[in-house]
Amino acid sequence: MHKRLFGVLVASIVVASACGSSSTWPTASLATGLPTPDVSTGSAATSLDLTTTTYSAIPAAKKGGKITLAEWQWPTTLNPYYWQETTDIEVSDSMFSNLVDVTPDLKYVPDLATSVPTLANGGVVINGSGMDVTWKLHPNMQWSDSSPINCDDIKATWMWMMNKDNAGLSSGTVGWQDVTGVDGGGGTTCVMHFGKIYEGYLTLVSPVLPARYLTTIPVKSARTKLYNMSDLSRAVFSGPYIPTAITAHSSITLKPNPYWSTISGHAPWLAAVTWKYYGDANTMIDGFRNGEYDLGQGLDNTNAPALTGVSADQQVVHDSSTYEQLAFNNASFSTKYGVDAPTIIQAIKLATDREAISKLPLVGDVSPINNFVSPLAWYYKDLGGSTAADVTTAFTILANAGWAKGPAGYLTKGGKTLELNYCTTTYQYRLDMLTAMANELRAVGIKVDIAQKFPSIMFANWNTLGSDTACNLQHGNFDVAEFSYVSRLDPLSGYRIYHSTQIPSQKSTSGENVSRINVPALDQAYDAIAGTVDFDKVVASMHQVQDLYASDQNTYQLPLYFRKDIWLVNPKLHNFTGNQSEFGAEWNIGDWWVG
Repeated sequence: MHKRLFGVLVASIVVASACGSSSTWPTASLATGLPTPDVSTGSAATSLDLTTTTYSAIPAAKKGGKITLAEWQWPTTLNPYYWQETTDIEVSDSMFSNLVDVTPDLKYVPDLATSVPTLANGGVVINGSGMDVTWKLHPNMQWSDSSPINCDDIKATWMWMMNKDNAGLSSGTVGWQDVTGVDGGGGTTCVMHFGKIYEGYLTLVSPVLPARYLTTIPVKSARTKLYNMSDLSRAVFSGPYIPTAITAHSSITLKPNPYWSTISGHAPWLAAVTWKYYGDANTMIDGFRNGEYDLGQGLDNTNAPALTGVSADQQVVHDSSTYEQLAFNNASFSTKYGVDAPTIIQAIKLATDREAISKLPLVGDVSPINNFVSPLAWYYKDLGGSTAADVTTAFTILANAGWAKGPAGYLTKGGKTLELNYCTTTYQYRLDMLTAMANELRAVGIKVDIAQKFPSIMFANWNTLGSDTACNLQHGNFDVAEFSYVSRLDPLSGYRIYHSTQIPSQKSTSGENVSRINVPALDQAYDAIAGTVDFDKVVASMHQVQDLYASDQNTYQLPLYFRKDIWLVNPKLHNFTGNQSEFGAEWNIGDWWVG
């Protein structure tokens, strides 16, 4: 999201991005693509390998030791279900365990579970229009208060999520609302019953919450009191480290969870972990140069100019799960330009030089893209195509539609000038990008007016601001908007961005289809994904999604580049890999050691 949610639309959109160069991660071994599956038989997913990861922890040569982690932004919550910003996930990942994790090479691996349930291995069974998912937990696992981890905890998490008094859930109750029951009680074979097929079941329970602790806080008070950072005396955790002291806006101190070995098979290899928080990224970078901490987080390609003098072998760099893009408001274009709207959008896409944009100084070391899906994703399709501008073709298709340059050098038709408002947030690098785009479109004859707004304006919910607030995405008061989408691994998560039923309106204020697109073939592809847990069929439908993305039917988005996640790492820290999925860099913190 990343790398701050300010200026990023944190929607449930698809898949994380590919690995970039890294001083500690074997990127060469991650470049192998998956074969296109044969789905003609409609059989269970047997041709895909979703679980074989290249990750393997190096056993600790030295146990104990302390490390200091750094961030420049203070977290707002420790509860992963209320997370608002990346920094929330970073710190909470060290305190909680999931049924499955996602590795940096985008594979599902069991955590609390003994295996990853699928149709192929019998862990998922279709029952009419619904399904049963069996989660087999490791035996004898314990929470940080020594109570057992079992099926009752999964059931309690579901019931807590669906409680009518639970307000402010970051991802809502999608998926959870399809669960009709959880069997297993105090045992370790847990069956989740779904009233309808839900493709995103693998990462739904992330993390499991402790049933006994949940009962101590009224649900209506959970947002402020459950895992309250000012009083953690009763809080219960399952991750490798648990908090012992918190100084607001300054530091969080963690100690090993004494019962984590019942989950992982070994105790955490560090004796203590301290989070140190800085007021801004540049001050944090200076702190690394001064040796004040061992791992710096929250940096991306826009911070690269400030890293002068930091050795390359002390930087771990991956493509991020966040990509910059242009969103085209189809409703606004249609209102202004009628039947010419699709042609104008295609001309803009052709005239926008993504290669030149990726080379702007503040954009950093990034590469232009044609796809929002990572090459590492199990449903990726290489779309090919150029990322360079084709101004001649852009001008030609507009001329063929009857647009001609007037005295001021701008295209006109029927007395109307082709003039667009481009909206973005108040970051300099975004202003630089839009300025470059405006100059490119000026050569074609399109006039661009740039407006920068605070994130609280652009990303405000439907009922927060007036319906006529300029550049508000939900109300659709823009022509083109430049911002970032957070990519998630679950392919169904794109449903809220691209499906026509998700267009924001007075009747459906939470929809995230801010481009206001209605492409029947795209709806059908996402409906097909939603109706199956056969991953071969999911791949086929996601290939249709990507084919549409590469076609002229895509009047909704132009991808620019995946951001880079940058971590500053002391060479004494071992087994740090980073992670471009939504599971965060701390996904394997229990395996970290120093020496």
